[in-house]
Amino acid sequence: MAYVTSPDPEAEWWTTSEVAEYLGVQVGTVSSYRNRGQMPEPDKTLGRTHLWRPQTITSWHEGRPRLGSRAADVSNGQPWTVLQVSTAVETRDAAVELARLVVEARLAAGAQIVGPVISAFWHQGEFGTGEEWQLLLKTHAQRFEDLRAFLQDHHPWQNPEIAAVPVVMSSDEYAAWVGRTLLLDVEP
Repeated sequence: MAYVTSPDPEAEWWTTSEVAEYLGVQVGTVSSYRNRGQMPEPDKTLGRTHLWRPQTITSWHEGRPRLGSRAADVSNGQPWTVLQVSTAVETRDAAVELARLVVEARLAAGAQIVGPVISAFWHQGEFGTGEEWQLLLKTHAQRFEDLRAFLQDHHPWQNPEIAAVPVVMSSDEYAAWVGRTLLLDVEP
C-alpha cells in the first residue's frame, strides 16, 4: 500500500485537510488563518466543504514571509507575523538587564523573564546541567534579524540560544500592540 505524504499538486481541488497537510499545520490552523483573513478564501464551497485549487494555495504560500526573513511585510496583504524569541542567561540580573536593553531599543515589544530553570545540555563535547534565567521576547518578523544581531552582540555567552517561534494565534489587539510598540507601520 502506497502512502501519500503530500497532497497531489495535479489534483483539481484540495480540501481543508489537504491544505493543512501541504502547509504542515493542523486543520484548525487553516480555519484560524481563514477566519483572520490570513489566507485566500476557498475557490469553491460545497455545503460545509471548502475547496481550493492547488495553484491558489501554492502561489499564496510561496509569497508568505518566512521566519528570519525581512520579507514579513503585512502591508502587502501578507499574514501578521508575531514571534516569541527565547534566549537564556546565567543570572536574574543579567536577564533583567538584557530584557531592558532589548525593549528600550524597540526590538521587542515586551519581555518576560522565567527562572530559575534547570537546563541539561552538551557543550564543547561534555554533558552539563546548569541554572539559567529564560527570556521570552515578543517581536515581529520584521524585527527578528535586528533582534538576533543585537542579542548576539550583547549576550554574555559566545553562542547563545536565540530561537524564534511564530505566534500562530493571538488576538488582533495583541498583534496590533506588538506592531505599534515596535513603531511598525502595519495593520494586523
